[in-house]
Amino acid sequence: QKRERLDFRVPPLASGGGDIKPGMALRLAARRFCSKPVPLGLDSPQAASMKAAVKNFMGEVSSFSPGKYFEEKYFWEKANVGPFFLLLFFTPSIYRSCKDFYWTQQLRKLNTEEIISDRYEWLRLNMIQDEVEEALLKKVPAGGIAALELGPSSPP
Repeated sequence: QKRERLDFRVPPLASGGGDIKPGMALRLAARRFCSKPVPLGLDSPQAASMKAAVKNFMGEVSSFSPGKYFEEKYFWEKANVGPFFLLLFFTPSIYRSCKDFYWTQQLRKLNTEEIISDRYEWLRLNMIQDEVEEALLKKVPAGGIAALELGPSSPP
């Protein structure tokens, strides 16, 4: 039996460019997806269309009039009401999230302040206790304090 040999070479271009070596395939693919070179100082078509889109969007934003937008006929027949109803629908959730974020920050700050305050209070009480113990130790007689016995130490 005769084994067929698989051919992994890139087929020649349809334009009759001849054989393409495997190392050239990546370079040709990159050239195919690159935009055409544009001389310096001129805008490429993509840049020009992007600038036009941004200018159009800014014109729409600056010419927005709530009075015209919420006029009944325009609102229901021509206006893009999707964003308005999305905002209306999600306002409670957005408000709750903002409120939770605010109070979390405030309570975290308060918690830190309380911890610091508690540590100062603990330190103050321990300093007072140390001063009292020091004053009491100065008043102890030389032989120490005798043990206090209530009643005789042995039965009668």
